[in-house]
Amino acid sequence: MTEAFCPGHITLFFSPRRTGDILRSGSVGAGIKTALGANVAVEERRDSRISVSLDGADSDAPVTAAAVAALAPGRGFDISIECGLPVSQGFGMSAAGTIAAGTCVCDIVGRDPYEAFPAAHIAEIENGGGLGDVAAIMCQGHQPTRESAGLPPHGKVTDSGLSFDLTIAVVGPPISTARVLSDPLTEARIKGSGDRCLRSYVNNRTESSLFSLAREFSRATGLESAAVTEALSLLPGRSAMCMLGHSIITTASAEEVRALLPKAEIYGSASFGGSVIRKG
Repeated sequence: MTEAFCPGHITLFFSPRRTGDILRSGSVGAGIKTALGANVAVEERRDSRISVSLDGADSDAPVTAAAVAALAPGRGFDISIECGLPVSQGFGMSAAGTIAAGTCVCDIVGRDPYEAFPAAHIAEIENGGGLGDVAAIMCQGHQPTRESAGLPPHGKVTDSGLSFDLTIAVVGPPISTARVLSDPLTEARIKGSGDRCLRSYVNNRTESSLFSLAREFSRATGLESAAVTEALSLLPGRSAMCMLGHSIITTASAEEVRALLPKAEIYGSASFGGSVIRKG
């Protein structure tokens, strides 16, 4: 059995970029990597089936399956993914699980573990997952800013030097990234606002600027649900919506958030400065 851990990633504002080259496509924007991520274990099978268990339940896991199939054509694997945060809530769990699984598969078949990143990036975009999570997770810093789209070295990702103690709250059901971005008017609003926020942030990389621009972005794009807006209005400290989910991230303590949002799912986490970690 081969095991690996990969951190999560929460995007705070973004702007899609689509080109004919997937490795140069994705998004620009800013986010925070989380110490809560995906722990993955992989064993090779005797047949060619790719079997994925997600948090103890069988899953189609199309992103992970596609990346693994690209890395090891014709070979089968049993893949167990345990996520530290819920899926489809803007926490980059799909990317984290896929990168970690791909890293394990590379170890098993004798490929360079770096190859897990392009395989995961391509699978994410082709299957309607996150546009910039893989590129952000590649960055060694806590707070990656995707200044140009695509997977490095095609894209440019820089670290602000900021780090955080965070509380994460889930206040509603999962959101499909692909469904949100399928509306041309919504995508146009996201692109316009995301570009403005990025231009402002690269000239003033502070915690205050990051969270204020994130709030400006979620309001301007209309992505905030009523539940998210209400939760943000109640919280002290710096808070923002996680893209794309019915979820928020805040610098307020877990105790404060539990008291103010008693019905929310609450998770305490620090930001994370590394990338994928191979175990054993």
